[in-house]
Amino acid sequence: MNAKPKAPRSPRPAREVEIKLLADPADLPRIAALAFVRDRLVSQADPVRQHTTYYDTPGLVLARRGLALRLRRQGMKREQSIKTLASGEGADGAGIAVRREWLWQVEGDGLDADLLRRGDLAELLPADLPDQLVPLFATDVQRTALLLRVGAEGRVELALDLGQAQVMAPDGTPSARLTISEVELELIQGQVADLFRLAAEIHGRIPLRLSTRSKADQGLALLTGAQPRAHPVRPLGISPITTVTEAFRHIGRNGLAHLLDNQPAFSDGMGDAAALREMASAVRRLNTGYGLFADLIHTDQGDELRDRLRRLGRRLERARDWQKVAVALTELPPETRRGAVGAVSTARAKALDKALNLLEAPNWTGWQLDFAAWLEGGDWAAQPHGCPFGTTLAEIAGDMLRVRLDKVRSAGLPDDVDTAVKAHKRLRKLRYALDFCRAVWPPERVAPLLRAVEALRDPLKQVADDMKAAEMLDEIGQEGPALALRKRAASALKPLPPLWTTFINAGTGLSAA
Repeated sequence: MNAKPKAPRSPRPAREVEIKLLADPADLPRIAALAFVRDRLVSQADPVRQHTTYYDTPGLVLARRGLALRLRRQGMKREQSIKTLASGEGADGAGIAVRREWLWQVEGDGLDADLLRRGDLAELLPADLPDQLVPLFATDVQRTALLLRVGAEGRVELALDLGQAQVMAPDGTPSARLTISEVELELIQGQVADLFRLAAEIHGRIPLRLSTRSKADQGLALLTGAQPRAHPVRPLGISPITTVTEAFRHIGRNGLAHLLDNQPAFSDGMGDAAALREMASAVRRLNTGYGLFADLIHTDQGDELRDRLRRLGRRLERARDWQKVAVALTELPPETRRGAVGAVSTARAKALDKALNLLEAPNWTGWQLDFAAWLEGGDWAAQPHGCPFGTTLAEIAGDMLRVRLDKVRSAGLPDDVDTAVKAHKRLRKLRYALDFCRAVWPPERVAPLLRAVEALRDPLKQVADDMKAAEMLDEIGQEGPALALRKRAASALKPLPPLWTTFINAGTGLSAA
């Protein structure tokens, strides 16, 4: 009597660590042929065709839970898997996709829904979900995979994918298509920094663009028609026991993720104002984060990367400033802004074109890859200056924040526009520093200073924005609107004295952690 075959067990989820880069389709064969790639080659698989169908309920229950269910055909091989869509687990999403995956070898071309009712998946998914699953979109990709040596013992799989994603109509025919041309670098053995160093070497010869969108993400966007949108900064993964070294690494990853999250909306949306605002903020947060920790992590390479970011970021800041000028102009009386609208629109369009071109430029991706490699494996972490290994952020956060508080206070009560502009710059850095360090204190201890900073920042920002807009209007010969904005800036000073007093008193409780 033949034994009944055992059903596949629900596997433990594996963990993938990879980065994804976009490339011109014509460049994929050139990447595989690069001399330094051939020199590091451990093995190369024959090119394979992968046809992958993605399943979900009509209401996208899996996608809303951050999961992607797929069935992949590769020759005679069939794999069914569930992956987490969310990237950045333990890595703040700084271009690194860290995903969990449940994987089964299956037979036949149909989905085995019973596998979703087993093990820990049974606890993650609604009981009736397997009965509602339907195929929604598919990818058809030719993959060339090469295993490369990196460093002394590291191994990275370099996968070159060329194909398309397509949404299927009810009759099974494709209704929408999207070209896929990607380079995936998956860490098999070694350090995360190895991924970025390898990507930077390739990018130095053949241009790439760092991306955070998986094939499942792209297929969902094709299916729903959803356009990329602006994203606020992600929460920081910092706690009272986070070491100084890891705190800085979290802040750097968080800032890079903030940039990457908003690049698609800014590029595809042809200068989406909200995405530009977030990207300009990300540049300032990265710059402030380096400055806050500079005494502890300073290196020549770090300084050079910071200078490069400042130079590149000026295009984003300039475009953002012209957007704010255009908004400020609409708030002036019609007779005051008459004649200025066209000149501002022209200046704004030029600045926006320069910012959009920046994101397509090789030196922008080059900075991202160099910064990420330095952040993950640079010499700055070998010995923080004057800060023993294992020192937690909680031990030094009070002193770090007090320095920022003192800089704001030293400007004195902002009783004129020039002092207010200076106070605004310093208060903005204090606000970022408070965001970086706030997790080391109980929320109720931080709340008074946060409220005081936010209340004071509103009128100071009004003054600073109006004075900057006036300066830019002078550049294009619009003295009338510029004068009106300077007058408005002066009137914004009136509510400052009581807000200043509250702010001065609110910071006394955070002088030590």
